[in-house]
Amino acid sequence: MNILWLILPHILIVPHQILGLRHTNEVNEETYQGYYNYAAMTDRLQRFSLKYAHICRLASIGKSVEGRELWVMRITTNPSTDVPGKPRFKYVGNIHGDEALSRQVLVYLIEYLLTQYGRDVRVTELVNRTDIYILASMNPDGFERALEGDCTGSAEGRQNAKHYELDNSFPDQDEPSSKTSDDTPEVTAVVRWILEKKFVLSGSLHGGSVGASFPFDDGSSSASPGLTADEDLFHYLALTYTENHPIMSLDNPDCPADPNRSFGHGGMQDFNYHKGNCFEVTFKFSCCKYPPASQLYTEWTNNKEALLTYIQKAHIGVRGFVMTRSGFGLPDATISVSGIDHNITSWMFGDYYRLLLPGRYDVTASSPGYLSNTVKNVPVIEGKATLLNFTLEEPVEETLLLDHSERHILTKEDLGTPGPPTSKYPIQSLEFQYHSYDEMEMVLQLFSAIYPSITYLNSVGRSVQGRNLYVMEISTNPGVGQQGKPEVMFLGNLHGNEFIGREILLNLVEYLCRNYGKDPFVTRLVNTTRIHVMPSMNPDGYEIALKAHKERVLGDQSIIGHSNSHRVDLNANFPEQSQSKNTVEAETQAVINWIKAHSFVLSASICGGFRGVVYPSSLDSTDEIMFKSVAEAFYSQSQAFQEPQACDVPRTREKKDTKHRRPVVTGTDMLTWAYQGTDTLAVSIGLSCELLPPEDSLSEYWEKNHKALLQFIQQVHMFVRGMVTDGHSGKGIAKATVVVEGSGHQVHTSSTGQYWRPLAPGSYRLTASAPDYTSMSASVRVLNSRVEQVDFKLTRDALPPFRVEQKDFERLVDQLLFPGGLDQMVRGLLPAQTLEYRTYRERSEFLRGLTLTFPHITRLYSLGQSTEFRTIWALEIAGNLKMSQPAEPKIRFVAGVHGDAAAGPELLLEFASVLCLNYHRNLAITKLIDQSRILILPCVNPDGREQAHEGHCSPSVGHTNARGIDLDTDFFYGNKSAQPETRSVMDLIYGGGFSLSVVLEGGSLLATYPYDRPNQHEQNEETLRYLASLYARSHPFMHLGNLKCTKESEKIPGGILKGADFSSHTGSMKDFSLDVGVCPEITVYTGCCLFPPEHQLFSMWMENRMPLFRMLLEVHRSLSGFVRDSKGQPVSGAVVVVNGSVTVHADSHGHFTTLVAPGTHQLQVQAHGYQQVLQQVNISSDRVTSPIVIDVMADRAPLGRAVFFIATASLMSILICALLIWHLRSAKFSRIRDGIRWLRRKKEGLRMEAMASEKSPLRDEFLDESESEDDPYFVEAR
Repeated sequence: MNILWLILPHILIVPHQILGLRHTNEVNEETYQGYYNYAAMTDRLQRFSLKYAHICRLASIGKSVEGRELWVMRITTNPSTDVPGKPRFKYVGNIHGDEALSRQVLVYLIEYLLTQYGRDVRVTELVNRTDIYILASMNPDGFERALEGDCTGSAEGRQNAKHYELDNSFPDQDEPSSKTSDDTPEVTAVVRWILEKKFVLSGSLHGGSVGASFPFDDGSSSASPGLTADEDLFHYLALTYTENHPIMSLDNPDCPADPNRSFGHGGMQDFNYHKGNCFEVTFKFSCCKYPPASQLYTEWTNNKEALLTYIQKAHIGVRGFVMTRSGFGLPDATISVSGIDHNITSWMFGDYYRLLLPGRYDVTASSPGYLSNTVKNVPVIEGKATLLNFTLEEPVEETLLLDHSERHILTKEDLGTPGPPTSKYPIQSLEFQYHSYDEMEMVLQLFSAIYPSITYLNSVGRSVQGRNLYVMEISTNPGVGQQGKPEVMFLGNLHGNEFIGREILLNLVEYLCRNYGKDPFVTRLVNTTRIHVMPSMNPDGYEIALKAHKERVLGDQSIIGHSNSHRVDLNANFPEQSQSKNTVEAETQAVINWIKAHSFVLSASICGGFRGVVYPSSLDSTDEIMFKSVAEAFYSQSQAFQEPQACDVPRTREKKDTKHRRPVVTGTDMLTWAYQGTDTLAVSIGLSCELLPPEDSLSEYWEKNHKALLQFIQQVHMFVRGMVTDGHSGKGIAKATVVVEGSGHQVHTSSTGQYWRPLAPGSYRLTASAPDYTSMSASVRVLNSRVEQVDFKLTRDALPPFRVEQKDFERLVDQLLFPGGLDQMVRGLLPAQTLEYRTYRERSEFLRGLTLTFPHITRLYSLGQSTEFRTIWALEIAGNLKMSQPAEPKIRFVAGVHGDAAAGPELLLEFASVLCLNYHRNLAITKLIDQSRILILPCVNPDGREQAHEGHCSPSVGHTNARGIDLDTDFFYGNKSAQPETRSVMDLIYGGGFSLSVVLEGGSLLATYPYDRPNQHEQNEETLRYLASLYARSHPFMHLGNLKCTKESEKIPGGILKGADFSSHTGSMKDFSLDVGVCPEITVYTGCCLFPPEHQLFSMWMENRMPLFRMLLEVHRSLSGFVRDSKGQPVSGAVVVVNGSVTVHADSHGHFTTLVAPGTHQLQVQAHGYQQVLQQVNISSDRVTSPIVIDVMADRAPLGRAVFFIATASLMSILICALLIWHLRSAKFSRIRDGIRWLRRKKEGLRMEAMASEKSPLRDEFLDESESEDDPYFVEAR
């Protein structure tokens, strides 16, 4: 029980953690042990901007008196672009040079926001939704003169290099400043910055006291006696910070008065309020202005929560856009609130944010040259800004006669309708021109900001050159799957030089948004359909073609920009069903993943260079009729196709591609791939004969085709739909299959059991099926005027209980393999938080405590002892420890092969703790443990680990075992002199049965696969490479391939390498595991530092927890099955050869399993006495493949051969016996024969003597009378 009490605090109590970054040469680990001077701060910020370029940008807004840059770090998505609708927030620190704490804390905040983006939900949301600017040091000259430990400060450090106090040098609302830009260049730069950005909210950070103050600052006290019109709001903002600060939330700590404080006019917070459109509060951190560095971590901890919470307040009040009737934003429009004598103005896009407390307000928007617009009774709720858009009309004679009472009053229905109150007719204000990538991005972001209730903008991937592949979803409650809503998809710019598709789709986005709530047809489409639009699949090619078009470059315009930047035709890059090895480009893979993640009913690629509706060439007759019906519906609604042109494609066949269209062909086209491999039925719609029609003709193309595009959306509602449910429970059956008689195309149900099947008018027979259910068929007649509802209630097959449980588990794994499924599970797990470096003794006690706390699922045993007689522990985790099931996969996690790679053992102990702690608390974890056998070897080299030292990032003491042997060079088959540590693990591997092994190492950031020995060809490299890529892709940084652990480091594609290409050597555990244990082993290098500081462990765990669980999940996605004979009996010892190279042996139960990469695989099954069987199987990457059953028939030919061999053996035996008899009768054995006869005569004599005595001592030594005189040596006839 003592051990139990030792471990419980580690498992059930969250210890104090110091968060940090992984050590890389790019950005050193934060130690909280010292202040950064100007040079060190500059270097650190620049390194951050390089490492996290996707969410931050470093820029200087000016220079100090002594020429130091005023660095501002901007943190947001798309940090190089101004995005409409995002509130701008700023923190400014170190205004007084001797108040150093704020400077340091803001550097910590920058690091925290950057490193926690994508990990911490709140940080991710803040960065996604807010434009954050941080000026850590406004007075870098004064800081360089200040002294650490000086709590009261000095004028020399407080002021700038020309002895001016910066906070009192801002222009006053009543009096112009007497200081020149040469006197206070720092103030000049900040003033210009404030006026340019129009920040919504700001925090000014100081020292020398503890508390908060806000305008007006007339210098009379530390409070704010000069009342503003927003007094209550400022008070609320100040409390937001102070209540989340452990010291500020207490009474005033009675700091001594600041002897260097000077009072005057022109405070920065006053300037922000009156001139800058911004609400700024001043926060004072500490009584000591420049506290010792030993207090830095404490001060950061005190302020972190308050700093983050205050940023969130940029999202309260009222927000929206002020636009003209034609939809253009009005910058500098005035927003006024009745009863509050303080106005703000809109920014460059016409967007505004007006911070307000909860309540109801009358809000007015006005701008010179336009009629003002007042909306009354606007509700403001806690924590979320109310969307309120304004449209301002130009004054005309009719509108001037309107009385104020006729103006609009906001109602509840208005608040639910996105977009501004506009005119009664639909408006198209988007310019008909060719938009560059940056312009397209801005347009999409603008519509997403203006119409957030019906739009959801996201990127499904990036192009080869890193441009986002944007998708705009338009629907009510966008971004969320909804019962009863079919999905339709539009894609443009598949070829970069086909401009028209991109522009038409941008106009479609605008048309749907602007006419929602006004046009009944558009409103109905948006309400009942999920419409997805990707304007540009090939933005790289488009930019090349656009540049050539603008510069009038000579050449074939049908070639320039047609392909992507790798010169690959994306429309010929989709994977063939029969070939799984073709190279798929980044753009193609992103679209594949996007389509597979949705249940698109219809899809259309909008193209140029031809006119007409094109569909796949190889179709079943049922689907060909359907495609023709879709095409005819489009033609009937398009004015353009009423007049035939030379480039029109025949309406009954596929468009023939020209020879120059495909620079590199690596697969099939999108239409064929979609028809054969997905649920969606896709067409290509060509709108123009020219690839690049004149810009002034774009409006005509739109006018003639937009009704046909709307009709295409409408068609998804005119087919067959229904539900496939469990007949007993009534619940929807996910991934059930629905097929139409006469068609090979399958559609599948959604997670709720719903399906959609496009069909032309006519009569059909549909069949629904699902694993473990009895199929069901139904007839339906499809009309062209309504949707037909056909529901199926399937009856579950009678399955034994263990098969039902297995099927339920397979469905669970499918859900986890679905995009986002595993991430959701991992985020919901109860954390163990046991991370710390342990000695051998502490590690042993921890493992024993774990088994005592969770005895039903853990077993701890020894594999052997190290050179110095330390136990090499193995921890087994399984739902049934006593008995292993035949099909139960077994996975091995190993760490500590090198003693100085110290993070791995702690990560595995944390992994084990999380598994145990969530057993019977989390359904997925419980099922995984029940269906798996997990073996964890936390430290193979305990002797080396005891010698290693924290902070040593390169191989050093402890790398080898106590005898100086690198254990990863000691794994040789038959090695009689193997080290005791090696021998222990080799014996484990000899036992076999493992499906996969994962080894955690350090010193780099990548994953490697066998072989480590040079010049060794592995026959299943595709699978090994796939397994390594699984780990790397699940890691937030590894898959990027940017090692940067040394100056010579190069980018490694995908973050994976063959072992020999990374560190070539012989005798590795990885090679031994594959060769002897027939178990693939992946070595993962978790970080550039072998023995990182302890406070990095938490960050490393957050990075590696998802990959570890993904590898555990992978062993359940394996290719498995049973080999049985014609009587249903298992065939033990059967050999299954996968793809002609990988050999797998079935066990005594006929069961076999092996890991393979997704794709199509050929199986060759052989067993002694049975005929050879060939079978093909398809393995998916995102779902479990049910175990296959292979029936083998007895081989008749071997039976005949067996009879021949038996007969021959019998004849040979007879011949040998005859020769032996003849030999025994030869003279050679005459003496033996005479001896036996003498014994027989002697026996007769003794019998006569025994007549007087019935007890003869020799009686039993001879044969009795019943025995034959024949003996074993010869046979003699009588």
